Amino acid sequence: MSSRFGGIWPAMLTPLGEDGRVALTVLEQLTELFVSQGLGGLYVTGSTGQWPLFTVEERCLVVERVIRSAAGRIPVMVHVGAAATADAVTLARHAERAGAHAVSAVTPIYYAHSADAVFEYYREIGSATSLPFFVYHLSSVSPIAIGSREYTQRLLAVSNIAGMKITDRDLYTFGLIKAFTGDRLQLLSGADEVMCQAILCGAQGAIGTFYNLWGPACQRARAACAAGDVNAGQAFMLRFQCAIAAVLSSGSIWTFLRAAMRLKYGLEIGKPRPPLGAAECPWTDEDVRQLIEQVDSNP
Repeated sequence: MSSRFGGIWPAMLTPLGEDGRVALTVLEQLTELFVSQGLGGLYVTGSTGQWPLFTVEERCLVVERVIRSAAGRIPVMVHVGAAATADAVTLARHAERAGAHAVSAVTPIYYAHSADAVFEYYREIGSATSLPFFVYHLSSVSPIAIGSREYTQRLLAVSNIAGMKITDRDLYTFGLIKAFTGDRLQLLSGADEVMCQAILCGAQGAIGTFYNLWGPACQRARAACAAGDVNAGQAFMLRFQCAIAAVLSSGSIWTFLRAAMRLKYGLEIGKPRPPLGAAECPWTDEDVRQLIEQVDSNP
């Protein structure tokens, strides 16, 4: 499992055309780019992929096109989380039929759910297919309401559970999950800001937004750090964290990503689906280039 689900995985952007529909040709180009870069895998229809704004049919279309374009050259993990359990199960079964290598799911959104309801939701998704199942812990919308030990014990009872994507800057919680699960789960860091730091807490790979743009640089830095070159990891992370902070503090994440993907790779990913990005300010090409070069530089 560690060889198939390790390394750097971009949480893939879902490109849109001027008509607001999925730009399938650009989606294929993105897939080909990440394959050519030798990245660890692709995480499809996650938060960066705007999943709450798409219909089940649209999500299926994206998954089919990515898997077809990847053609077995890179693992594909499909996020199938949904507000309704039935939709999540439908998406999981579709992912298996389409040829995905794993499925993942965030907790059901909007309503406040008890721990029992959340784990029943996980149980139904995990039981829906024979694929490895990775729970997506997104601390900003799904804080753990029970202790880490009980959480992990209940998680290990979920059918086909293989690991977790943990998007949390709190590496204490990350470490406790690793301590309580040992080698029974593969843990993937979902917070780009602590990509290398999460290695010490047991992360075997990383899935994130900014790997769409800086995948190769992040892969090199993470590999160096995992091999023991702490100085290289620290030097990179300081540049990377400053760049992420600049983007996040601007309040214009989507316009940055659109400009950056155009400038660096010549790919037009379009505007996100409203209300995402509706009130964002544009970035100048000069400012975007400076951040790209800041992270890509190798002093």
